[in-house]
Amino acid sequence: MKGLSKILPFFYIIFPLIYVPFIASKAANWFYLFGIVCYYLGIFLVAIRQKIIFMIPIIFCCWFWYTYGFSIHDFVFFLLGCMAAGATFYQLSVEVGKFTHRTLPENKEALDYDLKIEEMNIRLEQYKQQHSEVTITPEIMDRIKNDVFFK
Repeated sequence: MKGLSKILPFFYIIFPLIYVPFIASKAANWFYLFGIVCYYLGIFLVAIRQKIIFMIPIIFCCWFWYTYGFSIHDFVFFLLGCMAAGATFYQLSVEVGKFTHRTLPENKEALDYDLKIEEMNIRLEQYKQQHSEVTITPEIMDRIKNDVFFK
């Protein structure tokens, strides 16, 4: 899981450099390469926490579509999609990073605790085998617990 938080930034940085030229060659329109700039602009706007500025291209696109008509194959739609994809991939990477840094240390601590409990039970069984005539008292349990957890 920690590897995923390291791979996602690499993915969202490299993704437009592969995908956008492919789409530009399929559409036979090299103006689509401006999508790379829009993609990184979307990342930049989200990274500096200026999501309100992100509304300016959306308002422009709405005006453009109102004036000239909406088309999925339109240049403006592609640029807005690139900008939105950049913002989405960046935000996804940030959220996965937060999740892994928040969750995995807890899992590691829980695993360490479980291993120590298991070791404590093993030592308790060994003590019972070595001293079969002695009853286990809270003081003996505390001594074993302190040996396992604090050494």
